Amino acid sequence: MAEPAWTAMPTVARAVEVGDIGALLRIARTAAGLTLEEAGQLTGYSTATMSRWENGRRREWTVGELRRLAEVYGIPPHLLGLAASSPPSPPDSIRVNESRQNGGDWMRRRDVLVGTVGLTTGATLLPATVSADVNYTVEDVIFGRVTAPPLPDHQLSAQLSAARADHRACRYTQLARRLPRLLAQANAGRDHAPADEVARASARLSQAYCVATQLLLKLYDDGLASCAADRAVQAARGSGDPLVVAEASRLAATVLRRARHRDGAQRLVLHAAQQLDADTGLTDPRQTAMYGQLLAVAAYTAAMRDDRDEAWTLLGEAEDAAGRAGAAGLDRFGSLDLAVYKISVARVLGDYGTAVDFARQVDPRRIEAPERRARYWEDTALALHGRGRPEAAFQALLAAESDTPQEVRYRPWAHRLTQDLMSGDVRNGLPGIRDFAHRIGTT
Repeated sequence: MAEPAWTAMPTVARAVEVGDIGALLRIARTAAGLTLEEAGQLTGYSTATMSRWENGRRREWTVGELRRLAEVYGIPPHLLGLAASSPPSPPDSIRVNESRQNGGDWMRRRDVLVGTVGLTTGATLLPATVSADVNYTVEDVIFGRVTAPPLPDHQLSAQLSAARADHRACRYTQLARRLPRLLAQANAGRDHAPADEVARASARLSQAYCVATQLLLKLYDDGLASCAADRAVQAARGSGDPLVVAEASRLAATVLRRARHRDGAQRLVLHAAQQLDADTGLTDPRQTAMYGQLLAVAAYTAAMRDDRDEAWTLLGEAEDAAGRAGAAGLDRFGSLDLAVYKISVARVLGDYGTAVDFARQVDPRRIEAPERRARYWEDTALALHGRGRPEAAFQALLAAESDTPQEVRYRPWAHRLTQDLMSGDVRNGLPGIRDFAHRIGTT
């Protein structure tokens, strides 16, 4: 993954060279457009503590403190002398010979947006200004209950990068805290932009709503996800950027598919791919990678429609696009992303054995983005369960919990699978399953 732009500043290199962690924190916080109070809220430390740390009045640090600060600020771990964390290996039961293995409700997910973030009670119908001491939700911004002053473009860009990093890392509670202010600032930036900056401000706004859509889809808030996706598409059209339009259309198609409008979703995502090709000629690896991702989404949608031939044909075309994009398109869509889509398509089509075979060919430690690894664990666990291998499915669930805990805590697939495993465990063959269910909140 590309590092944030601010890490290329000479002051960052000097701070790293002399081990000045306080200076790194100050630079990262400023780039993210956070006040000390806001940073303190996100990290759980007091404003006074954050100030002391930035001013160098701290000589010894624990690894836990450094990792927490790296996550909140989006600081690459190596700049703080930390090793990148490694995801768990696949369960042994996935890698061994097949013959040896034969024989969340809405309120909980809502905790992320309400219980954890803090929905303001007794909100007035008049817009309020987002501030550090009051927490608002994405819903408040969508319906115009809060506003915020615009940010300079470089600061808004840094905020967007931090939000995307939260999503990739499955830090859903942190992203939910960040999003309302980001959306309000992006709206203000577009509304107050001079004529020659409207296109870029519209692109930023679309990107912010795309991140919001992704979070809302994760939490299965389909109504708000539909609102956010529509805002993303409308802003994207004002940007004039084919890649921004394609990304917004991809997420809108996902929302449609979730609402069981699968035919409409298929038409939308295929039209987005054709439009991207027509508008750009796919002359840039990023465009080709996006094209491949759109085709992979279309393949998954075809599988949801039980159109087997179309699903595998589209996935073959997506594989060709990924190959043409090469290393330059890896941030968007590469061979590992394609491998995970193969597991997904096979699993949705009910070909559980094929899905398990595809999963066995993937080392999740090579998948850099935790959000994509979470998809790997989801499809692998569900395929193993469909294959009649509850012990292996539970091991995949445990690996998912270790690797991406918020994915397991808040996502309904993990809750449903856990309940199915418990109900089928009549001989107590899954030691620890009930403790696991209690940890993730299904009991």
